[in-house]
Amino acid sequence: MKQIEVTVKVNDSIKQVDKLLKDQGFKIIRTSRIEDKYMSNSHGVLSKDSILDILKKCVLVRFLNVNNKEIFKRITYKDKTYNGSTVISEEKINIIIDNIDNAEKLFEKLGFKKIVEVNYDVIVYEKNGVELAFQNVENLGLLLEYESSDDYSNFTDADIIKEKRKMLDEIRKFNIDIENDYDVKKAYELICKNL
Repeated sequence: MKQIEVTVKVNDSIKQVDKLLKDQGFKIIRTSRIEDKYMSNSHGVLSKDSILDILKKCVLVRFLNVNNKEIFKRITYKDKTYNGSTVISEEKINIIIDNIDNAEKLFEKLGFKKIVEVNYDVIVYEKNGVELAFQNVENLGLLLEYESSDDYSNFTDADIIKEKRKMLDEIRKFNIDIENDYDVKKAYELICKNL
C-alpha cells in the first residue's frame, strides 16, 4: 500500500489553531515528542544542491515519547521516491533499539556523521476520521502534516501531485492559515538555515 502526505508551514500559533479546531469539533487524540538525529555516511559537501541526495541516504536515530507514557527508541530509514523535490512516496524501515547513545556511537564507528538534529513536539487533532498533526519544530516553527489513508499504488507521479494539491485544499477548508508549499522537509529546511 502506497500512502501520501503533505507537510505545510502554518502561520497561525498553536494556541490559535487549538481554538479554531476545537470550535469546529476537533479533539486532541495524541501528543508526542520526537528527537531525530540524522546520520549520514555520504561525506560530500552539504550545499543546497546536494542536501536531498545526502538526506536520501541518512538513517535516523529516533527518540519518540507518546502521551508522556510510551517511549520508543528506533533506528529509522525513510526510503523516499522524489519527482524533482516533491516526495511521491515513502517507505519507513524501523528497528527497535534500547540505547540511543550506543546507536549513535555505532554509526559513528561505521563512518557516519550527524548532519542535523530535528526535534519537535506534535499535537494530533481528529474529527470524523480526519487527523491533523501539528509539529512545533525547534528552530523552524509550526508545521502541519496531513496523511491520506487511501492507497496510491497505481497512481502516476502527476496524479499524486494532483492529490497532494487536493489535500492542501482540504486543509484550507478548516480556515488554518497555511502557506502554499505542500512538501516542507524539516531536515532540509534546518540544514538550509545553517548553510
